[in-house]
Parts: sequence; structure tokens; C-alpha cells
Amino acid sequence: MPAKKDDPDYVALRGHIPKELFRKFKLFCLEREIDNSQGLEDLLKEYFDWKDSQQKQDGAA
Repeated sequence: MPAKKDDPDYVALRGHIPKELFRKFKLFCLEREIDNSQGLEDLLKEYFDWKDSQQKQDGAA
């Protein structure tokens, strides 16, 4: 399996966030024994899954 940076199905993401949010993110990754890339992927997927479920609930109400 190629590294994510060499995989054409992946792109790099960069941004600036407050230090306290970064500390929480690092702790999240350390507790799960994953790297930052996997942590960001997991959190984004979880957020968008949650957002999709909220929209479905709002549409059903």
C-alpha cells in the first residue's frame, strides 16, 4: 500500500488553528495511538457523518 502522500486518492490539508485546539487534537491522536493525518481523517469523517445524520433527522421532522 503506498504512503498517503503518494496515493492519488489523498490530498494534503493545511490550516492554522488555536494552540489549545491543537493540544486537544494531539491528545486525541496520542490516546488512540494514531498519527495526525489519521486523526484528522477520523475527526472529519465523524463530523460529516454526524452532520449528515442531523440533516436527515431535520428532513424527517
